[in-house]
Amino acid sequence: MGFRLVERVFSHKEDCPSILLANINVSIDVKRNLDKMERIIQVAHDKDVNIVIFPELSVTGYVWDTINENDVFEKLQEGENSRIISWIENIRDSLRGDGKGLQYIFYNNVREKEGSLFNSTFIIHKDMDHQEEGLIYDKIFLTPLEQRFFKQGSDKRLIIDTHWGRFGFLICYDLVFVEMARKYAFVDEVDAIITMADWRSEAIREYSHMNVRTDHYYGYLWDLMNSSKSAYNQIWSLGVNNVGRHEISQDYFWGGSGVWAPSGMKLLQASNINEELLIVYNLDFRGQRLVEKDDFNYRIDFHRLYNNIDDADTHTQYLP
Repeated sequence: MGFRLVERVFSHKEDCPSILLANINVSIDVKRNLDKMERIIQVAHDKDVNIVIFPELSVTGYVWDTINENDVFEKLQEGENSRIISWIENIRDSLRGDGKGLQYIFYNNVREKEGSLFNSTFIIHKDMDHQEEGLIYDKIFLTPLEQRFFKQGSDKRLIIDTHWGRFGFLICYDLVFVEMARKYAFVDEVDAIITMADWRSEAIREYSHMNVRTDHYYGYLWDLMNSSKSAYNQIWSLGVNNVGRHEISQDYFWGGSGVWAPSGMKLLQASNINEELLIVYNLDFRGQRLVEKDDFNYRIDFHRLYNNIDDADTHTQYLP
């Protein structure tokens, strides 16, 4: 079965990268997931894409709430990164080393270290060792469910510097903690933050007297936070999310993988229901950031005023 492709051209600058975002349903069947990822990577080769990005836990599928936690651990161990080495090596061997075509795969998987499991982001590149500690990002902020299965990562951020721009990485719930994105933007000076997620959709928020209600509050937050992360920090946001039902928990994942410009404006977003592959050609990370900063650069005032505001005395006046 083929994938629905959504293709857009950002610019005519052919020295800028083309990106594929995999808005897919991730199974708890490891073999099925690896086969799907392989087929998507072949699409990227066929379309001369330079970077492919997969959702969180794209090899094992997401964890679920159960009284028998061993069932979950067995599934995580089955797809643990050291157990798919031959698959990784085959994918790495297919990548281009001449500066053209497919060069990078960004994916998220389980890894075991010192007897604990981590939720980790990896990079596959022809000239990189994907097992090198400095090239792995371990998820820092774990949900209560994830804390039952994974160990929290350190405060180490992951930045890769390519000839197209600098990229930082978040994983799902990390997106909520705005200080992480600010450090990537203002300390590490990245051009884009890539967020891989298993972000759910369903949660109710209702304000009955105002006749306002949503059944998809978590999905609303995904859209809002990707947009605001870009606008507050004047950087690109690329979010890649799982879509559809979880086979066991029946939780519904929001999908909505997309690209948000440094203005905070959404340029392209995938379905909240169906699998889609988004391809954006010639994405000018550095050039567009400079254009938008020339027009409106609030970072100048941030650096000029922030410390003064942060250190200022606060006075609270209580009124009857």
